[in-house]
Amino acid sequence: MEEKKLEIISISKEYSDEFGFKVKLLNNISFEISPGKFTGIVAPEGSGKTSLLKIISGLENPTRGQIIANRFMNIVFIPSGPSSFPWFTVMENLKFASKLDSEKQLQEIIKIIGLEGYENHIPHNKSLGFRFRIALGRALANKADLIVLDEPFNEMDIVTKEEIYELVRKIFVTTKIPFLLGTTNITEAIFLADKIHLMKKNPGEFIDKLDVNLPPERKIQLMSEPSFNDLRIKVENIFKTKESYKSLNFYI
Repeated sequence: MEEKKLEIISISKEYSDEFGFKVKLLNNISFEISPGKFTGIVAPEGSGKTSLLKIISGLENPTRGQIIANRFMNIVFIPSGPSSFPWFTVMENLKFASKLDSEKQLQEIIKIIGLEGYENHIPHNKSLGFRFRIALGRALANKADLIVLDEPFNEMDIVTKEEIYELVRKIFVTTKIPFLLGTTNITEAIFLADKIHLMKKNPGEFIDKLDVNLPPERKIQLMSEPSFNDLRIKVENIFKTKESYKSLNFYI
């Protein structure tokens, strides 16, 4: 992303419901994504979080507002469901739309995502964690300037989640590629992000933000530390005060 920030300026999104009435999904959202930072957005279901992530990724248009720099950046959007091609092998998935010069570089990415030895495996019947590793590998092979994650961990079992959390954080620390995570899960946002924006619904708008002052390199045991729990309680209390939190997840 060089040294240029991605600026999200006064983004609003409206749509017409089945009766023709205007519904405001997103209202006047502004923030920035800095180079080398992992940014999180925690929001309840139905807040318009996915629409916001797609707007930032250039996959959807806002009703009002603008995003500065996204037309000049390579943004990779990883959705909540599996996005790898189930009929391609792991290596073929990475080669698809790859911007790398050699298979040796792809092999290094396969090692980074923990799929060494699985280069010729077809992922159609593999676990969600396996499929997500491929999606991450494709983002790296595509030389992403920003990787946007839209709740890709929801359907994974706890053991897989813990492995993937550590992997994502390790890749972020190693590559310095900025990440943007949208989630309903407070715990995963605190573990992964350096800064968290808290979002309400009806309409979707930011209500607060929080700096996560935890070590750059993080292991899952960090979730048991008092400093981690203090952050979790702080986020919970903000939502309890300012927004219904019934559709938020507090633990993994």
